[in-house]
Amino acid sequence: MVIVMEEEEVEVPYIDIDMPQDDNSNYEKVEQNIMVEAEVTDKEHELDIKEIRAGGSTLYVISQLEEKSTSIGDKKLRVSDQVSLNAPDNLNVKHYIVGERPDRVFNSRYKYFNSMSEATNAIKDTKVIYSNN
Repeated sequence: MVIVMEEEEVEVPYIDIDMPQDDNSNYEKVEQNIMVEAEVTDKEHELDIKEIRAGGSTLYVISQLEEKSTSIGDKKLRVSDQVSLNAPDNLNVKHYIVGERPDRVFNSRYKYFNSMSEATNAIKDTKVIYSNN
């Protein structure tokens, strides 16, 4: 069973990205959405994209998953966040989530870290291009 919470109007950040390019690269920017999702049980959670970093042709999206106090019982709930980018279409996107990995198979596609500093240490030599801290 999936709970669908009442929909509300949400403002999605829009970011225009200029990636460093070597002399032989040519790229066209396209609008694209970057979305992160987690499936949780027991309690409501909030998932927020906190930072996006660029390194080479890779974007590193660091999000934070925070447990709230409201119980959802034995039901499961998907939480998400997204940003819109105007960026080269050939970028690799890697997602890192700060917080405890929920015990659901759905959550195995992202790498989880205990703290923001642990996540940022894993991606040194990158440039912050978006911050929501």
